[in-house]
Amino acid sequence: MPQRRRDEDSAVTAEYAFFLAETRGLRFALDYLDSCHLPRDILLRAYDQPERRRKGERRRHHRND
Repeated sequence: MPQRRRDEDSAVTAEYAFFLAETRGLRFALDYLDSCHLPRDILLRAYDQPERRRKGERRRHHRND
């Protein structure tokens, strides 16, 4: 359970860093990740290849509502 919590926190931090990159600049976002002790490549991969990021966000299976 602690590992899952850490992964969720990391995901939220990475999403916030992506937001910072869009609003305040890439350098500011990378500094933020450094201060949170997360690897920079999380943001750099998402920033360089947005189509791969969007592809991963889509649902794998359609819901039957």
